[in-house]
This record gives sequence, structure tokens and C-alpha cells, in this order.
Amino acid sequence: MDRILTVEQMTFCEHEAEKYGVSLAQLMDNAAAQLSEVIASNSSSSSKIVLLIGKGNNGGDGLVAANLLAEQGLKPAVVLCCGEPDTDLSSAAYARLDKSVEVLKAENALDFIEGADVLVDCIFGTGFHGSLRENILPVFRACEKCEGMKIACDLPSGVNARNGQADKLSFMADVTVTFHRGKLGLYLQPAVDFCGEILVKDIGIDERCENTLYPVITPFDVTKARAALPFRPADGHKGTFGKVVSVAGSESYIGAAGLSAMAAMRTGVGLFELCTAKSVVNSLSAGMYECTYSAMKTDKDGFMVAENAEAILKKCEKASCLLIGCGLGHTAQTEKLVAELIENAEIPIVLDADGINSLCPNIDVLLKKKSTVILTPHPAELARLCGVTVGEVMSDRLGFAYRLSEKYGVTVLAKSADTFAVDGGKVYLCTEGTTALAKGGSGDMLAGIVSSYVAQGCDALDAAALGSFTLGSTALLAGYKRSERGIIARDVIDALPRFLYDLENAD
Repeated sequence: MDRILTVEQMTFCEHEAEKYGVSLAQLMDNAAAQLSEVIASNSSSSSKIVLLIGKGNNGGDGLVAANLLAEQGLKPAVVLCCGEPDTDLSSAAYARLDKSVEVLKAENALDFIEGADVLVDCIFGTGFHGSLRENILPVFRACEKCEGMKIACDLPSGVNARNGQADKLSFMADVTVTFHRGKLGLYLQPAVDFCGEILVKDIGIDERCENTLYPVITPFDVTKARAALPFRPADGHKGTFGKVVSVAGSESYIGAAGLSAMAAMRTGVGLFELCTAKSVVNSLSAGMYECTYSAMKTDKDGFMVAENAEAILKKCEKASCLLIGCGLGHTAQTEKLVAELIENAEIPIVLDADGINSLCPNIDVLLKKKSTVILTPHPAELARLCGVTVGEVMSDRLGFAYRLSEKYGVTVLAKSADTFAVDGGKVYLCTEGTTALAKGGSGDMLAGIVSSYVAQGCDALDAAALGSFTLGSTALLAGYKRSERGIIARDVIDALPRFLYDLENAD
């Protein structure tokens, strides 16, 4: 799969298809043909096939599929879950329903649903959002009790195709048959857990219908990761592989600086210099020998002050990436420090955690930047950057990241259980990960890894996506035959060389 579409993009393609001779009615027929083929391949002549039909065009797909199954000698039944179909296309399909197809109303068919050998969900389409209504919950409880093969048409009902949110009683499919392209929400948590195997089927939409679509969303997989991995010449030396200058840590947050440094060094950067509070230097240098340290001036609470900007910028003259934020703390002085570094640094900047929090009050300084900036916000930080609530962000995380990237000309790595790497009109979706990363220190590791890849020569978008892929995949490796509950950041860092070896040598 080389592309994923938003709901709005898919709707646009369906209407554009008419320009190339394929009507909406023909698209429904094509979708039904693909759906019926999957149903038939999982059925026998004695199978009890039950199609759950909604009022819209998703239900229309199911009704046409029922006719096609009947033509093959199978005996499908349809259950009207929301009353009779009421769109033009679904009403026409209902009127053409073969007389051999049994039609039942939902309230009379709960036991029938529970006993299905093949249960097909055609209730709600891509327009669904919110929670399942009380009046239809008995149908979904019956679906839960069904032990037969479960197939979803386009998406499991109860799932939001825009943002991956899902009602807890959403249809739990073994297979989801979706059409033309995968829909974004199907690949996001928690919706992906309801989809089972996702089969993307062609329904005759010309690829030219996608020519004007932005953003372009592409899954970031192992093939792309290998291609993005920085080349390491055999005669390379520490200068060949770049230098990161990191502005991180404080008396209150020592570990974050150390985790980001170790993650960067474990992913191949040649040199790493940590500019931090003296107390952090004293704590980390006793056990972390591989980087260099520069003690910075701090306030009475151990947080760095803006006066350090000149010294840090001087160090940047011999560096290839500036990392700001891991454990930095957020004060009026860090706000001034971050703004001055962004405005004057001439090397790429990776901004994380308190670097982002310190940026928010002066976010327009991004318009004055001299180099590339990569922001790595989690949902709450993205909400602060955009001046909205976390709830608003979670309803359209890609949209907010995309608009932020467009407005300020920055790369945004919008991280969560699934992560978007966004740079203008191009988006990578990264889905590797595990709950082993649902712990303190994961963001610090990610920031360090991204900065390391930038320093080694990756462009901003590749570095962001590769960083996310690396962290998620390494956490999975660290958790092999071990409980995710017990994995900590240092376990992941220790596993980085093994993951990179596997990636470098992948077939």
C-alpha cells in the first residue's frame, strides 16, 4: 500500500471518477462485487450468511453484494438495522433485491445474527462519528456473541474513519474490505484493533483523480526506513557522521538529557555535546563517558538562562544539528533562550518537550528562523502550539499538524500511539510501537534519535519518520518474549544497535 486517503479525499475521488466514465452507481456495483468475492471465499453452500444493512450507501454495497451471492447459489439474508435504505443509490439497490434473499428487521433478528456463519457489516460508512446510539446497541451486542467469520464493508461500524476513534462496541471484524485506498482512520488506534486484516480492493477509480490531493499520506515501512537510513562510508570518522549540540536538562530533570544523548549516540551520530546545568554534568558524566559536556549558567532553581544563547550559538558553528528541550524546564528565561536560538541558529533544530513549551508564547519566532525546524509534540503539546484543546487535536490530529507545518514552514512529528511526520504537502504515517513506550523517557529518546539522523545527513521529514520507526521497532524488539510492562527506556536504548543491524541487513 503506497497511499492512504482521508475521508474527504476519498469522497473527492468518488465524484472525480465520473470525469473518467465511472458513475457513483458503477462504483457501488464494483465495491459490491469485491465484497461478495471475499464473502464467497469464506463461505460454503451451507453457510448461513447474514449481511447487516444500514440506511446509507454502505448498506447499498451490502444489498448489491447479497444479489451477487444469490446468483452464485448461496443463500444470504439481510437484516435492516436502521429501517429501509434512504439514499438514492441504496434505495435503488433495495428495490432490486433478489426475492430469494431473506429480509429481516433488526429487532426480530438478534438470535439470527448470533448464529451466523459469516456475518457482514454494512451498517455505517465513512460518515460515522461519535458513539453508537442506544437503539442499535442490541445489534452490536449480538454481533459480539457471534462466533462466525466477521467481515466489514469499507470499515467496521462504530469506527471513525477520520481519526481512528471507535465506540467500545464497534463491529470486531476478522477482515475489513475497503475500497480504492485505505482510509486514514482504519490505521489509527484504537480503530485498527477492530479491523482485522485490511484488504484494499480496486473499484475502478482512475489514479488521475488523486493528482490534486494534499496532503499525500504514505505509510512509512521497512523499505522506506532502509532507504532513509544514512549511508556510512567505510572510511568515515567521527566528523563524517555529524555532531549534535544539545540544550537539555536541568537540576530538576537530569535523566531526560542523558536518555536523549544515549539514544542519539546509539543511532550513529559521530559527536554529541550536552550543554546543560552543572548539576546535570556532575550527575551524568560519572556514568556516561561518550559525549562531551558544557556547563551552562542557571537560575537559583537550576534552570538555564537566556544568557547562554551566545555560547551555544558559537558551538553550533561546528555542529550539524541543534537539539533543544529534553528536561530543559519552562521558565521566562527558557522562553527567551529558545526564541533566540531559533531565530539565530544556522543549523537544523529539533525542538522537543520543554523546548516546545517554551516556544509556545513566542511561536511566531518560527517565521524568523534561518534553518530547518523539526517540532516533536505529543497531543497536549500540539494543542498548546495550535492554541486549542487536546480534545480538538485528537479529533483531527493530522489536520492540526498539517496546518501548523504549512503556517510556519516546519516539520511536525505529531507523536502518539501512531505518529504523523508532516512536512508541507507530504505526510508519513508511522504505526510501529508498543505500550512499552507508554513511560517517561520515550519522547527524550525519540528527540535524540531524530537529531542524530539529522546530524548524519537525513532531510527533516525522513529523519522524523525514521526516528519514529526506529524507536517503535526497537521497543518491539526489546519486548520480544518480555512483558511490555517491564521495559524501560534504557532497555530500548540498549536494543538500538541490534535493531539497526537487522534494518541494515533486511532483505
